[in-house]
Amino acid sequence: MFEGVKIKKLIAELNEAKTETDQSKSVEALVLYGRKAYPRIIEAFSNRRLHQVRAKAVLFRLCDIQYLPDILQLIGDPQEEIRRTAKELILKKYANSASELLLGFLKSDDSGYRMAAVELLCTLKSQACVPKLMAMYGEGDSELKKNIIKILGEMQAPGISKLLLSALTDSSLSLRIQAVRALAALKDPEAVMPLSEMLSGEDTLLKRTVLDTLIAIGDKRAAPAILNLLKDVDLVIRQKSTECVIQLADATIVPDIIRLMKDKDVNVRRCAVDVLNNIRDPSTADTLVAAMKDSDWWVRQIATDALTEVKGENIIKFFITMLKDSSDVNMRRCSVEFFNKVTDAAALEPLIASLKDDDWWVREKAVTALGILKDERAVDALSTVLGDSEIKWAIPSALAAIGGHKVIEPLFILLADGEKRVRVGALKALGKLKDPETIPKLKEMLDDGEAEVRLEAVSALKALTGRIFKPGEGKLQQQQPTMSTMMGFMLPEGSIQTEAILVLDLCNSTGIANKYGDQFALDLTKILTDKVRLVAKKESSRFMKSTGDGFLITFPKVANAVRFSFELLKEIAAYNDTARDDSAKIELRFAINQGETRIDAKGDRLGVATNMTFRVEGVKGADLIPMEGGMQKDELPLVDRVLVTEHVIEDATKMEGVTARLVGLFELKGISGLHRVYLISNTQLH
Repeated sequence: MFEGVKIKKLIAELNEAKTETDQSKSVEALVLYGRKAYPRIIEAFSNRRLHQVRAKAVLFRLCDIQYLPDILQLIGDPQEEIRRTAKELILKKYANSASELLLGFLKSDDSGYRMAAVELLCTLKSQACVPKLMAMYGEGDSELKKNIIKILGEMQAPGISKLLLSALTDSSLSLRIQAVRALAALKDPEAVMPLSEMLSGEDTLLKRTVLDTLIAIGDKRAAPAILNLLKDVDLVIRQKSTECVIQLADATIVPDIIRLMKDKDVNVRRCAVDVLNNIRDPSTADTLVAAMKDSDWWVRQIATDALTEVKGENIIKFFITMLKDSSDVNMRRCSVEFFNKVTDAAALEPLIASLKDDDWWVREKAVTALGILKDERAVDALSTVLGDSEIKWAIPSALAAIGGHKVIEPLFILLADGEKRVRVGALKALGKLKDPETIPKLKEMLDDGEAEVRLEAVSALKALTGRIFKPGEGKLQQQQPTMSTMMGFMLPEGSIQTEAILVLDLCNSTGIANKYGDQFALDLTKILTDKVRLVAKKESSRFMKSTGDGFLITFPKVANAVRFSFELLKEIAAYNDTARDDSAKIELRFAINQGETRIDAKGDRLGVATNMTFRVEGVKGADLIPMEGGMQKDELPLVDRVLVTEHVIEDATKMEGVTARLVGLFELKGISGLHRVYLISNTQLH
């Protein structure tokens, strides 16, 4: 009785010890009581009357080999601190003695003891236990087998590979997965074929695990079996198998890939050509060239990228031939893209000819490819297309890349262009050339009406002279306004607004002027302008400017822009009923987008969202990339249409009477990616 009180007091003193000396005294005093102290120390530890650090100190000092069975009983304790302390004692004090005793816990009814035993045995890696574990495996249930596989796998014990291979055919799915994971660590080549056979199963998790293991083994014999998964119904499996084949395969698998290149499923063909792209073996060139004829644009794009790596004289000749293929715009696009990545002097004349291509994308990429070639002979050809509104913005950087005195004259012409970004591009190009003869012209640009142009002129002059000029330092100019008015508020130049952006275009104004004269066309434009202003004001427009044959208008909400479109169409329909004939009628195109706009000194709206709206307004059926549920190329209306972006469609279709139909995907010049475009209608107008 007296000893129990004394031990309890010593435990309290140990817990409250202020110094290491006091702690050591209490520990040594408790050790003297031996077995009598142990249960009281554990009790105090369990009831949180003894801190873990102090408990660990006394237990490490007190316990010898005789205490091992007692310590093992703690590995399944409900309290994590006690379990952690027991495991630490076993690993540091009893590593050579605990393994065989731990085997008994693998069959415990308590999952906590089983898990702790597996963890410790995996850490101890006692080879002496291997025979007993092997024997237990043959007698155990699926859970015991999984635990044994985990332990033996961590040990990489002799004979484990054979055991794991046998487990691959077990009836338990979870056991098979455990065996596959263990084989990843062994990297045994003998496992390649049995694992490859498992890829024909239906379980997705198992297939993913097998793929991970085959990659870990790294044996290219697995590639054909993995390649078959490019046709799997599961998208994740297809993607993962594509990545695996790319890592394992070499040119010997090309015949199998060719077979998949003929599959009717476009997704299979995409994966197959992606594999070819990454093998990058010269022997794949013919197959990649064949892929250039695929109906799917993504297959063609990957094949193009792959061929840029393979290169070779025959491939250069192939793309030059395709660049001249007037019957297939997709081949011309892929070919001109190829020459944006591969430079060859033989492509000069075909690229110059492509500057007159019917397709704006081909023309634009031809400009950049000529810049990459850096051949002065291209300057004259580029000078002939300075007026091409769809590609002129790309010409300054191409001229700068070519360099030389000869490019200065066409750049001076571009400085007078009416489009701000063309002038900015020309200034950037002149700044790179650093020709002193350009200084007077650059000074003139300090007086440009656009702040961005003036700042670029400052930058170009600094590059040439080292001096910092000020905007307006050239000719005298009227003071530009620095604020714009919006709905009664003064907006500072450079401020950002989130708005609905609408672009309206009057169709065939040139044809009307040619038939009825300029005065009639002007009168028609005035009629349209009056109606536009009236309806725009009704819908609380924030900003409006003429674009020549149309208008750029912004509204606070998408609903305002949609109502404006349909109301104006209604007004114009009434006017058209009075027109002298069909050719004198007003026909319109609308595009609506939503996004951030940046206000310039004149209140104009700048930015990607605005540019995107202009691009959507002008899309053509010929440029349509069809989608399931969308239109065919010949279904897209040419006039009296309202097209909207995917940023707008949700708000638009919430409006009463508004219906929408997917048009399809479009590449929008100057804006990366593919973009969904929709056609909206108002049932109340019909």
